[in-house]
Amino acid sequence: MRPTQIRLIKVNPDKIRRVAVIGAGPVGSGLTKALLNEKHFESVKVFEKRSNFGGLWNYTKPLLKDSNVTSSPSVPCEYPHIRIQPQPHPEETHVFQTAVYKYLDTNVPKTLMEYKGHRFPTDTPLFPVREQVLDYIMKYSKPIEKYVTFNSEIVKVSYEDATAEYSVKAQNLLSKEITEEKFDAVAVATGFYDLPFIPSRPGLKEWNVKYPCSVSHAKDFDCPEDFHGVEGEILIVGNSASGADLAFELANELQKPIYKSKRSESKLPAPFDPFIKDVPDIREFNPSTKSITFVDGTELKNVEKVIFCTGYLKSLPFLPQNESGVGNSILNNLIGDGRRVQNLYNHILPISLPTFGIIGLPRFVLPTRLSETQGAWLSRVWSGRIQLPSEELQQKYHDWFIEKSGDGSKYHDLAFPWDVQYSQRLNREIRHAGNGGYFGVEWKGDQIRARSAINAIKEGYVAYYKATGTKAKTLDELLESGYLKWPEDSKSCVQIPTFVP
Repeated sequence: MRPTQIRLIKVNPDKIRRVAVIGAGPVGSGLTKALLNEKHFESVKVFEKRSNFGGLWNYTKPLLKDSNVTSSPSVPCEYPHIRIQPQPHPEETHVFQTAVYKYLDTNVPKTLMEYKGHRFPTDTPLFPVREQVLDYIMKYSKPIEKYVTFNSEIVKVSYEDATAEYSVKAQNLLSKEITEEKFDAVAVATGFYDLPFIPSRPGLKEWNVKYPCSVSHAKDFDCPEDFHGVEGEILIVGNSASGADLAFELANELQKPIYKSKRSESKLPAPFDPFIKDVPDIREFNPSTKSITFVDGTELKNVEKVIFCTGYLKSLPFLPQNESGVGNSILNNLIGDGRRVQNLYNHILPISLPTFGIIGLPRFVLPTRLSETQGAWLSRVWSGRIQLPSEELQQKYHDWFIEKSGDGSKYHDLAFPWDVQYSQRLNREIRHAGNGGYFGVEWKGDQIRARSAINAIKEGYVAYYKATGTKAKTLDELLESGYLKWPEDSKSCVQIPTFVP
């Protein structure tokens, strides 16, 4: 629950003139455009720790492959209050590793990824590869370049109750100089795919000590060719997007059994390969015998590589810890055990500190287009054009998601149709705020239908490529060739519920 005895800090648009944005990746760019188009703020300053746009779509693996480093600060890794350090490289001053790997393509059609009014080139495959996505985001982001300070990492954000201001400290990663500035509002758009989550299991820590470099995270994976010298068994842990993709790449390349430990079925499209062998959740690691026991009592022997595809911890290491003040108390309580961000209204605003916003937090959504919608909504809140409901009603929204999704890592999951309903609800408030400002993408019938049938679309796309050697560029190409048939449960209309999402 939200910390008790904390007063509601109301939004005063006349006093919100200076806005800091943390992050200039895919989400930060959409948010920044929304803030600028509101034409209310005197200054919008964006801080980006990398040297360019693109965020997690920057491909860093070739720069780090020879350094034999892992992205995880520890094994297991369950503590969220850790600052990921840049990794040294002789040709670069600093490299922040991303999860993007060599053969990555998207699991969402390009038509659903697009920002408003910014199309992918017509010759782009229906499911773009990483280079095409990065180029697309770079071009979309170019107009906001003059507002961005690159090579600038935020090291501390704190709130001053007396002045209702934020103190933001940033380090220039080239000169190492730390500067401090004051802002009236802060928007976080860093993404939450940075600090690997490696859950603890009996024997895991001892295993990692006895077999160094045998345990890694999906963030470390680059290409299946790197595993040609592996003679023992390979175990993938996790069944979401990265787990399914990595298992398929390894099975397809190595032509040997790849074991995938899963607790539930995936909500995302997953390619099939007969060499992928599903096994249950892990009960314990047995370092003495180099084997792993599963919860059903079965055992996998001679395990040489374990890749955790178990997601990431929610981490905002620049937030204050154990500092005095009402605002700092609220900020300090946002990140608990790292499974979710605490006490938010609309997955964006701390209930008692509405001048601090977090964009791009929900999972199983379309981050690019959602960043525009969330950004447009937040901009109007801070300019006073959208009024927030009472603190009590905000709390009811928060509690509803706990009731439906639990108080853990699934709290921010907005799988279809919740993602569409959530965007529609925000867009409704945006429209009611009147003309002017930024408007994100509105969900239309054809896009809702594609969203509801993403698994079938990706399966048809893969089958078409295997049969023809050609990557389809449009849905019509798949439909006309017979490789895609709309599932019976596909839908082109989603109603906005009277309450949440």
